[in-house]
Amino acid sequence: MERIHVAVRSRPLPPEDVRSSPWRISGNAIAHSAQSSTRFEFDRIFGEECRTAEVYETRTKQIVDSVVRGFNGTVFAYGQTNSGKTFTMRGSANEPGIIPLAVHDLFQRIQEHMDREFLVRMSYMEIYNEDINDLLVPEHRKLQIHESIEKGIFVAGLKEEIVTCAEQVMDFMSFGESHRHIGETNMNLYSSRSHTIFRMVIESREKSDDNEAEDSCDAVRVSVLNLVDLAGSERAAKTGAEGVRLKEGSHINKSLMTLGTVIKKLSEGIEGQGGHVPYRDSKLTRILQPALGGNSNTAIICNITLAQVHADETKSSLQFASRALRVTNYACVNEILTDAALLKRQRKEIEELRAKLRKSQSDHWEEEILNLRNTLLQSELEKERIALELEEEKKAKEQRDRCLIQQAKKIENLSSLVLNSDRDDRSAAFSKNKRRVTWCSGPNAKQFGVEDLGTVQEGSTSSTIRNRRDMGMPPLFEELMKESNDEPCANAYSSGDMSKDSEDVSLPDSHALLHVTNRRKPNAVKKSDQEQFLGRAGELLIPQDPCDGNDALHHKNTVPCVVSSLSARESEAILVIKQLQDQIKLLEAEKSSIQTNLDAVLELATQQKVSFNEEYEDIALAAEEQTKVANENLSTLSATVKSKQELAYEFLSNLLMETQGINVELDQWRNSVDSALSFIDELCQNLCIMAQGIREVKHSAHEDSARSGSVIRDYEKLSTCLMDKVCKLELEKKLLEEQSQDQRNEIYKLKANLESCEKAIDDCTLQHEMEKDAILLEHLNLQKEVSILSSSSLMKEKESIRKELDRTKTKLRETENKLKNSIQEKIKLQSEKAEAHKEIKKLQSQRTLLERDLRKRDSATVDKRHELNSMPQELSGAFEHMQEDYQNLEMHAFDMDAEISSLQEALVTSIAEKDEALSKVELMTSELEDLANKLNSTESERNSFSNEIALLTKKLDASESTLKSLETSLNSVSREKEVLGMQFTDALLDMESERSIWTAKEKEYLEANHRLNICLDENHKLSEDLIKVRQELGCCREQCKTLEDKLALSVESDMNEKGMKCSGACKESSQIVEKGRTISGAACENELHKQLLMITEERNCLLSETQQLRLLVAEAEVLKENCDRKLIHAKDTIDELNSRISVMEVNMKNDAAANNKEKTKLRMEIRCLRPQLDAHRGRLKEAMDEMKTMDAKYQEASTMLKRELSQNAREVLRLRGMLKELQSASN
Repeated sequence: MERIHVAVRSRPLPPEDVRSSPWRISGNAIAHSAQSSTRFEFDRIFGEECRTAEVYETRTKQIVDSVVRGFNGTVFAYGQTNSGKTFTMRGSANEPGIIPLAVHDLFQRIQEHMDREFLVRMSYMEIYNEDINDLLVPEHRKLQIHESIEKGIFVAGLKEEIVTCAEQVMDFMSFGESHRHIGETNMNLYSSRSHTIFRMVIESREKSDDNEAEDSCDAVRVSVLNLVDLAGSERAAKTGAEGVRLKEGSHINKSLMTLGTVIKKLSEGIEGQGGHVPYRDSKLTRILQPALGGNSNTAIICNITLAQVHADETKSSLQFASRALRVTNYACVNEILTDAALLKRQRKEIEELRAKLRKSQSDHWEEEILNLRNTLLQSELEKERIALELEEEKKAKEQRDRCLIQQAKKIENLSSLVLNSDRDDRSAAFSKNKRRVTWCSGPNAKQFGVEDLGTVQEGSTSSTIRNRRDMGMPPLFEELMKESNDEPCANAYSSGDMSKDSEDVSLPDSHALLHVTNRRKPNAVKKSDQEQFLGRAGELLIPQDPCDGNDALHHKNTVPCVVSSLSARESEAILVIKQLQDQIKLLEAEKSSIQTNLDAVLELATQQKVSFNEEYEDIALAAEEQTKVANENLSTLSATVKSKQELAYEFLSNLLMETQGINVELDQWRNSVDSALSFIDELCQNLCIMAQGIREVKHSAHEDSARSGSVIRDYEKLSTCLMDKVCKLELEKKLLEEQSQDQRNEIYKLKANLESCEKAIDDCTLQHEMEKDAILLEHLNLQKEVSILSSSSLMKEKESIRKELDRTKTKLRETENKLKNSIQEKIKLQSEKAEAHKEIKKLQSQRTLLERDLRKRDSATVDKRHELNSMPQELSGAFEHMQEDYQNLEMHAFDMDAEISSLQEALVTSIAEKDEALSKVELMTSELEDLANKLNSTESERNSFSNEIALLTKKLDASESTLKSLETSLNSVSREKEVLGMQFTDALLDMESERSIWTAKEKEYLEANHRLNICLDENHKLSEDLIKVRQELGCCREQCKTLEDKLALSVESDMNEKGMKCSGACKESSQIVEKGRTISGAACENELHKQLLMITEERNCLLSETQQLRLLVAEAEVLKENCDRKLIHAKDTIDELNSRISVMEVNMKNDAAANNKEKTKLRMEIRCLRPQLDAHRGRLKEAMDEMKTMDAKYQEASTMLKRELSQNAREVLRLRGMLKELQSASN
């Protein structure tokens, strides 16, 4: 997926237009200086000084390299006319263009690929006025575009030359360029009037030796390189195109407009949205369809001119190029694969996969073994560490339990002391109290025993009481402490059962006191002391078993009894109890912290076990799913290619062996958490390997799916084409069935007519036998009449027609000569008119010069008057110069009068010649009308003869139809009839030839009338122009007369003034002489010398002006002579052209006659070729039947292929789903 590469190249400007250019280039962007919004960016912009080699190196070189590798490529130059497109593509001798550079580079790349064989073909076509012409074979014109599944879009009948070197290609190029349409316009001397497409087709395949023939693949790469030189868009106002050039320009603009619309649609993404792209509106876009949004690497070189005059055209070209930037192509390698090539390629892939699997297995087994060993060692070490930690925790727990047991024993001893003191109090109270006190052991009394005081014997209550009475004082608290210290573990609890430990205690537990009833009133004790004691006892008794609520109640019930019998040792016991209570609290805190740690460790261990079990189960399930997916993938692949079954079975067996080994190992290490961790590592590694294998299988499956997709697309295209063909054939079949039904109906009708005709024939046979003799007599009479008509009337008519033709020919010649004379006279009049205009212009220029001279002289006279007042002696010389100028002016005036008189005479003669020409034209028109009437009459006679001949031919045909049904005796008559028919055909041919001649003459007559009308119009125009010229001459004469009067008056006034001045000067001179005698002579001489110098300078100026006037007159005479020569030369050329026209007309007449004869011959040949055509039609019908059978077979094959394709598509979809599942499982 790659977009079109667009580069812009600007044509160098002359220095005059550089300053006025509105475009500014900065890097790869171009902008309009006046319009800030118009800014364009491209892939590359080349300035005016860049060379074509730089343009080629940017993108075209890469396209040529890709063409050698099997990709399609297209390069074309776009722009307005005279922007340098042909120079960019073709180049020159000093600077070769893109086409020569690409051709040389292509053959160099082919030589570098030594492992492949290449076949290069070239073709060269042009699109001129929407017609495709072959430039290599100029006879092949108006070729058609076709499309097929194998070839794609191609031009039928286009010649392709096989080439082996670049020089051969360039020779063919130069030959094709010589036949290209090139014209001249106002903007370009050599303007391309057609689009050219230079195409090179490159086929390549791998070189295969005899040993490598089995290993090599037979795939053939076919790529196409299109190098397009487009004709430039143009405006008729700028190019000045007319006629053929205008038609060419309209076709060029139309094709370029469709190219622009196609680029616009593609840039907007309409094709992807299901819209229509008008490729078929132009043959250029139809041929370049793969290059525009298709299977090709495309580059566009936009040629522009930066001049101010062409700003609009440059903007439109840049807009086209910017749209093309947004078009994307989908280039791919073009390979033609046969079934054998596909099998070879798949075998290669299978062997490569096997080799990869073997390598991966051999490489990974050792690593897996090492990893497994490492994981086993790590798991054993972790197991030992955990066992040590557990042992240490057990030891610490045992120590804590021992400490707790010791503390419990101490608490029990203290409680026994409290009980003994209670007993003493009760014994003392018993002696005073007469009432009986009963004591019954509760249900838990058997759990306790008394070691120091002896066991309670079973018997009457009196014995028990007596024994209690005889008991002495209990042992001291210090002795009990010593005993407890000496025998700390004598009465401890066992670690296994807490109930047994309670039975070995020496004193009864406080639970037994719950069932003791005391009916005596307790001793009076302060409530505050009791409350304090109850609180402390609660604090002592509650930690013993905090989870038992009955113990708390028991303590609450027994504490009042204990308080009543406390002695002096209570304070010491309370202190000890407090110390023990603090120790118990500390130990319980340590125990709770240790137990929380143990619980956390156990929870972590259980969680790890659970997680490891879950991970193991997940991994096992994933492995099973992967094995299932691999089995399904391999089963689907084995269905497509038999050779892949071996690989699939091997891969499955390996996977099964691996999974079995994994299951065995999992069973072995399932009991321990450490083995689960190591096994997880193993499974991760195995999963990585499996993922790699699955990715390879996935990659191969993707490639297979891509190939199958391409094959499916090809088959879909085939199916679509086949369906189109089937539809067309069905339509043709329906038409043929309708035609067959119509023909059947006609056959039935004909059969009915035949039956009726047979009946009629049976009825008429008798009449024909009777009328046979009469028909023979009539036939003889007809033969006589025909012979008479053919001998007498036809000959006479032919002779009369020939005479009339000769007369008309002579009259036409005369009219042609008259027309030629009138044309010559017209040309003469036009030339005389032009000369008159020129002379009028000269007179006007002379008049202006004279007016200027008069003005200058007036100013000079004024100046001279001032000077004469000061310089009377110099007036004599100036007067002589003035007289000479006056004489020259008079001579010039006389010459002008002579010229005017000659022009008047020429006008009079031209008017007379014009009148004569008009009279001649009127005579010619009357003669032509007479000729037209005669022609009409001859045509009416000819039509009557043709009608008579048609009637005769009908009668002859009727007689022939009747004579054919008669017996063999009429064969001679039929032969004579055929002879007569041939004669009639000859006569008809002659009449047709004469008719064609008459039609040609009619055309000539119409053309002559048209020419006469044109001549009359031109004569009218000339007459009007002559009247205008006469008016202008009259005006000029009047102006000349006024000028002459003014000159005379001015001369007379000058003479009078000069005389007066001379007289005054004489008087003044006498006075000056008299005064001068008195004044010193030196001063007068200096002043006179200065005045003389001034006068001489004025005289020199006047002489130079007169010389300039003489030179102008000489130049005017030279121009007159040149004009006369040009007129003579023009008359000679006109005569030559007229002679050539006459020769061409004669040749045209001869050609027309020859063409008529050839037409008649061709008609006869057509009649002879009709039976052959019927035979060919029969063969065509047979071929159509064969085509139908072939199409039926093809449809069957296509259905089979569709089924196979559907199966392959389903398998591909299954593979994709499996691969997706594998990817999700691996992720």
